[in-house]
Amino acid sequence: MSNHRKRLRAIEARLNAKHLRTGNVFRTVIVEGGLQGSINWAYAGAHRWKREDGEELEAFAKRAADLAIAAGETALVVGGLPRSDELAAFPDFESWWASIAEHYPEVPPEEPAGYARRAQW
Repeated sequence: MSNHRKRLRAIEARLNAKHLRTGNVFRTVIVEGGLQGSINWAYAGAHRWKREDGEELEAFAKRAADLAIAAGETALVVGGLPRSDELAAFPDFESWWASIAEHYPEVPPEEPAGYARRAQW
């Protein structure tokens, strides 16, 4: 089990211990396998929260979970692919790519227009 998963499960357990007496069970959904890079958003129903600059992941997940519970939600998604309006915060593709490119060193740089890669047999 990944360290990320263990940390979120520990937050979930603490929240459930605190709120179980109300009969509610809170679940944290862990999204893995999406784009690499920082986890900056959490979602619960129609609500969402952005991670503050410098905020530790555990603190962000706890803050979002507390807010989700206060809003009456019973599930929280931390991470995942960015939504279209979140991507709209970037002026262009290059700006967005620059924010995650360091995590994808295997992707070659952009080729000039008209460039054709020679087939290698």
